[in-house]
Amino acid sequence: MITNLRQLDLNLLLVFDALMQEGNLTRAALRLHLSQSTVSNALARLRQQLGEELFQRTARGMTPTARALALYPPVRQALHLLQSGLGPAEPFATDAPHVFNLSLNDYAQAALLPTLQAHLADVAPQVELVAQSDDADSMLARLESGTLDLAIDYLHLDSPDLQYAPLREERLVVIGRKDHPAFIGGLSLADYQQARHAIVTPRAGRGSPLEIVLGSARVRRQAALHLPNYLPIPAIVAQTDLLGTVPERLAASLAPIFGLRVAPLPLDMPAVQISLIWHRHRQHDPAHIWLRDQLHGLRL
Repeated sequence: MITNLRQLDLNLLLVFDALMQEGNLTRAALRLHLSQSTVSNALARLRQQLGEELFQRTARGMTPTARALALYPPVRQALHLLQSGLGPAEPFATDAPHVFNLSLNDYAQAALLPTLQAHLADVAPQVELVAQSDDADSMLARLESGTLDLAIDYLHLDSPDLQYAPLREERLVVIGRKDHPAFIGGLSLADYQQARHAIVTPRAGRGSPLEIVLGSARVRRQAALHLPNYLPIPAIVAQTDLLGTVPERLAASLAPIFGLRVAPLPLDMPAVQISLIWHRHRQHDPAHIWLRDQLHGLRL
């Protein structure tokens, strides 16, 4: 344990930061313009000076220990303060390897990632994306630790350290098989309440925007099937008497494939705001700024 900063070579923190962001010794070395052996030796020195293990070698790369995860937020914040105080940051190098970790649900992966990946292949072919789960319980901790760069979500987490930027809006619609009796003469609110539904389970006890609106209107759905995500719903309602309430763009792309009817939600509900969410310690990170600009420029 360090009790005096003069005992610590601060250059080692740059190596630690690169390893936390890249999760890979080779990519960290490329990021720092150092040899792999130099980075490995620096990590060994840091481990010796701190007296604790910081990473474990796994098949997926360098996995941070609990101590590394706890150490990373203050180290990252300190490096940012030094960087902003000593001069402008270098722009993001689009011709160098870099890994971005994104949190997004199954629908966002299907709706956003194809367009984003095709764009990155043109402008930054060495950039690698890692799609993580949208687990609401751990999202804040992952953003704080730096193991997650960016979340794309409708959630608003209760933390003053998080930054938000609107990305797109999603309207919800109702889908069911073509000959479902609820659609005869137009789907009414009574039809909606009398039908049985396939629904997406709320995350971490947080009600979705739909559940909040239904609760305010004192409308209840009869849930017959609970699912962790949206993508199975079109195939399920096509073969059953269940209805599903899904994002409009998902319905538009999959309804023709499964022969589904699509109807407006039979109650007033504003479009759901989907936002980019990141920790404030990434606010001025050149790589992070670049990625946010790419996402906004695509008009997803």
